[in-house]
Amino acid sequence: MGSEVIAGLFALAGALLGGLISYATTRIDRRWGRAERHIAQLCDQVAAYYQLEQLYKEELARLDPAGRSAKTIMEDMRSRVAQSGEFERPSMTSLAATRLRREWG
Repeated sequence: MGSEVIAGLFALAGALLGGLISYATTRIDRRWGRAERHIAQLCDQVAAYYQLEQLYKEELARLDPAGRSAKTIMEDMRSRVAQSGEFERPSMTSLAATRLRREWG
């Protein structure tokens, strides 16, 4: 084989490798952007659910014949969630979710 053919093969291999790396990088960038959007959306949802929990616990405390405080009701409900075995005990606050969103969003 002549040196021109060898040089041509190396040039072709380099172009193919460069194209493959460019394709992989573009695909990873797209997936990363999608993941960042999902993280931001999930953080917004956690913050909203935390605020919903605040409203529920205040209303339940108002209606509780035993006179338990809103915080006691919240702790009891969070413990029940953890005891179900399906979920971990909720601990993230709206502020923590907002900070996480700022970091990723």
